Amino acid sequence: MKNFKDKVAVITGAASGIGLGIAKRAVKEGMKVVIADIDEEALFSAEKELKELGGRVVAVLTDVSKAEDIENLAKRTIDAYGEVHLLCNNAGVVRARLIWEYSLSDWKWIIGVN
Repeated sequence: MKNFKDKVAVITGAASGIGLGIAKRAVKEGMKVVIADIDEEALFSAEKELKELGGRVVAVLTDVSKAEDIENLAKRTIDAYGEVHLLCNNAGVVRARLIWEYSLSDWKWIIGVN
């Protein structure tokens, strides 16, 4: 795909960091953007920022470790734009400790998100 104008991008983990950077670039390219994140305050702040840049943006509060949230993200995207051209599964987590110190719940959370 060489022309991104009016194409649809869905980006998870888009409220900050690399995900927000990708969303900003998508807006700059003229794409319609759906941003998803678990952090509600940061998500809607990012949506506002992207709209101020001229973006056509939909923000969807999403926990990517939950199938029903992913289904809602897909539905909201199709309802808003009818199709998807670019999917960036950017959301990801890690614990700030040694891997052998992870609990079972740590592993379930990391695997569920990543």
